[in-house]
Amino acid sequence: MKYHPITDTIDLQASLRDILDTQEFKSVYPTLSEYLDSFEQQGIPAKNDLKQLLNFLVTGLSNAKGTQSRFRNEAERFTLFCWHERGKSVLDIKLEDIKLYIDWIWSPPKNLISDTTISSRFKYRSNSDIRVVNPEWRPFVHRAPKANRKIESFIAPGKASSIKHAYKLSQTSLRNSYASLNVFFKWLIDAELVMRNYLADAKKNCKYLTKGKIYQPPHTFDDEVWDTFIQSLTDAANENPKFEIHRFVVLSLKVLFLRISELSSRDYYTPLFNHFRPDPSNEGWVLHVVGKGKKERVVTVPDSYIENVLGRYRESMGLSPLPRIDEDTPILPSMKTGKALKQDSVNNIVEETFDLVISTLMKSGKKQQALDIAGASSHWLRHTGATQALDELNETMLAEELGHASVKTTVEIYVAPAHRDRIRKGSQRKL
Repeated sequence: MKYHPITDTIDLQASLRDILDTQEFKSVYPTLSEYLDSFEQQGIPAKNDLKQLLNFLVTGLSNAKGTQSRFRNEAERFTLFCWHERGKSVLDIKLEDIKLYIDWIWSPPKNLISDTTISSRFKYRSNSDIRVVNPEWRPFVHRAPKANRKIESFIAPGKASSIKHAYKLSQTSLRNSYASLNVFFKWLIDAELVMRNYLADAKKNCKYLTKGKIYQPPHTFDDEVWDTFIQSLTDAANENPKFEIHRFVVLSLKVLFLRISELSSRDYYTPLFNHFRPDPSNEGWVLHVVGKGKKERVVTVPDSYIENVLGRYRESMGLSPLPRIDEDTPILPSMKTGKALKQDSVNNIVEETFDLVISTLMKSGKKQQALDIAGASSHWLRHTGATQALDELNETMLAEELGHASVKTTVEIYVAPAHRDRIRKGSQRKL
């Protein structure tokens, strides 16, 4: 294949970097070794470029999976562009090369686009530790919108499809590309490998970027749909205990304004039942959370949640309704291993719930409502809870519950007074 992946899974990046200049590299990564050699023969220092890319990924970024994936994908793709399309090292790139790269990702060659997400760049050769290229991998992926997949599966089978000819880079994705490359080049400058970062100039004159920012209200479920969530999950859990965890997860995300990562086990933190505790004020219960950016916060827990969600869920696990202060049981244990669930597993639980609710709406003849939530994500639950809480909490309290560093963020997202005032007054203009 002309284009070949040059990075491996996140947990193998460091070992790939460490063996890159050894004889072991040719044995473990034979196809990648041949690929790099082909560029070296053209006078392109591909091995050094790859070493710097791996140094950036291993030492220049956090270990968060999302962060690693985002920066790895962009930096790897940019490196391949430099070698293939420009015939030069990443360290020799100028402003014109970056502009041409943006042209390239805006409308990539169709043979470089995959119709489905290919998770693995490399695969193990049978019965060995040898890593060989996955021939299905491509630098670009046309991911069908979640709404399309849900529509095809539950609402109108056969009506939604994904073809790579429909590939289109969104404004958000384009901005993310600039941002990711900017971080990469800042690291190269700090490492004294390049003298100048051209990203700001390239972005300033980009012919594809639009300007301005339009207020986008948070995605939420309306009251009727949320009632369907509660009823569907309760009915499912009553019929099959395996759905108790689905009921608990979804209600927790909505009522406690949680991000899905905040219920998931991470390298540095595992949510445990003793993180639920009575507040020293004796006014009620709270939940200790480690959220975005490893920031700790305390979330208030409604009495109705303690009685109807936490207590029921714990009893379904054979535990007492209320957790002990010394109880170190994971909040979301695996049914098979008992180990705390990672984010992917928790996300699957949420997606299964969305599928259940969409199916329930369809059976009730509420096709439009099913269509409205076909593209919903777990964040809709957090937004729904926060929006409903506006009548109960002031802006400062809500910001603390959500873990926003600034009340301004909460106001701009949920209250949007300037936007609402403009729309209200604009609706009253005369003919």
